[in-house]
Order: sequence, then structure tokens, then C-alpha cells
Amino acid sequence: MKSLALMKGILCFTIALFCTNAYSEIYPDRAIRLIVAFSPGGTSDTIARLLAERMAKKLGQPVVVENHTGANGIVGTQDARAAPADGYTILLVPSGHAINSTLNPAANYDPIEDFTMISLIGTVPMVVTANPNLGAKNIAELIEKAKHSSEKIDYGSGGIGSSNELATELFATMTGIKTLNHIPYRGDAPGIADLLGDHISFIFLNVPAALPLVKDGKLNALGITSAKRSPLLPDLPTIDETVPGYVAGSWHIVIGPRGIPQDRAALLSKTIADIVHSPDFSKKLASMGIDGVGSTPEALQEFLRAEIEKWKKVIHDAHITM
Repeated sequence: MKSLALMKGILCFTIALFCTNAYSEIYPDRAIRLIVAFSPGGTSDTIARLLAERMAKKLGQPVVVENHTGANGIVGTQDARAAPADGYTILLVPSGHAINSTLNPAANYDPIEDFTMISLIGTVPMVVTANPNLGAKNIAELIEKAKHSSEKIDYGSGGIGSSNELATELFATMTGIKTLNHIPYRGDAPGIADLLGDHISFIFLNVPAALPLVKDGKLNALGITSAKRSPLLPDLPTIDETVPGYVAGSWHIVIGPRGIPQDRAALLSKTIADIVHSPDFSKKLASMGIDGVGSTPEALQEFLRAEIEKWKKVIHDAHITM
């Protein structure tokens, strides 16, 4: 009888252990943190909150957005990198992720090797947005004016090493312009104010920021940085139509700490891709001037590697330093 009772006890323990192990393999079985490396209200935060809401419905668990700000995204990126690689902490970052490691010594991490690739959400083209007093109505006229100007032409950006500074420097390099003078701001908003006040001549602005200013007739749109024209500004030529091969813009990706199990990363990637490709979310992104992608982890790694090399060359060629 004692042996029978012992066997029953062992059997019950084994079953309980099996059930516990099986339960622990269910993913996700609790809330996921989605760290955003920038402050609330910006484009990154807006995308993250739209994404989190839909991810929660698909995964059956809350997806909680946390804003970890500072150092052009480096603080939030470092926080995510230090989190457990269990798939319960992921990170949404914009294109500065491909720039910081080259430009800023504080970014003491490898933007690819120290992270698990999940998905490229979408790309955001920029509009060359100019004050009417510049006297240029298109990219060809801007190039002509800049090359023959006896004075420097001031352009703004969201800060040293920002995506719109680098996009402008790439433009200057490809066209041979030497007369541009960079005026960095703490974000695009004060730069836009100075652009409207005619204190600077132009800024490369993300479509969502440029669109209302252009449509209200306050500023001129000279060209767009994407490979194809935007449906939001169908009559606006691409820079590539005047400067062959020119393509630039910002983007947003989701990554996680290095070492997230492949099956969990794959589930997250597929979930995000399905959301990005859904009609309602795709339409929402398009209304913000964002071209939805929803990539695989492998495609994201290839894309990110190319972006890092592209902007590293621009930083070196333009001698950009913090």
C-alpha cells in the first residue's frame, strides 16, 4: 500500500511538473513592454501606441508602452538592451539607431549584433520644405541658386546627427553644393518656427510635419526624398528625378535584446507584419505619410546593415561630429 501511495505521489508530482513546464512555454503569458526611446506625442510614440493596441488583441496579453527618453534615443535603447531576452521587452526606435553608433560615443553598443531583429514597420520620406523668400520652387532651382550664391544658405535640422541633417548633407554631397550652412535645433518644432519666420531658408521635414505647412501655402515644397512620389503629394517630384540615385528618409523598427528565442521573435515579427499589412493600420500609416513595410527579421537585418553603412559614409564625408 505504501509503495502504491508512493507511486501515486511520484506520478502526481511528475504530472504537475510537466504541466508547469508546459505552461511556462506558453508565450506570451503576461504583459509585454514596448519601450519607445522618445517622448510622448511624437511620431515614434504615436506609432508605438497604435501598434501596441493591435498587438494586445492579437497576442491576448497587454502591450504596455513605456517612454525612456534621452540622448537621441540612446537611453531607451540601452535600457532595452539590458532587459532579459525573453520576448517580454521590445523596443521601437527610428532611424537614429543607424546613426548613433557612428556619431555618438555614448552609444556603446552594436546596433545589429547586440539586438534581436524583429520587424521594419515603415519608412517616412522627407519633403524639402522652403521659405518662399528663398526664391526656389523646385530642386533644380535650389541647386542652381546654391551653386551660384555668394553667401551661405542656412538650413535647419532637428539636431546634430539627426536624420534630416544627414539627408541634407547627402544631398549636398551628391550635387556638389558647398554653400549650405547647418543650423541645428532641439527638435524640428523650433526649426519650423524659424523657417516660417524667414530666419533659415529650408528644412528637410518628414511628410507629416511638412504636409499642413505646404497645403496651407505657408511654405514651398521643392521635392520629396523617397524613390517614388507620395500619394499625399502626387504632384511633387522626387529628388531622384533631378539627382539620380538620391533616396533618403527616416524609418521605424522594432527590435529586442540579443538572444530572444527564435520562435518568440518570429511570432512577434509575424504579428507586427500582419498588423502593418492590415487595411486599417496601413491606411492609418499612409495618412501619416508613412510607407508601411512589415518585414521579416532577416529583411530588417539586411536593411539596417545597409542604412548603417550609408549614413556612416555621409558622416565621414561631411565631417559631422557631436
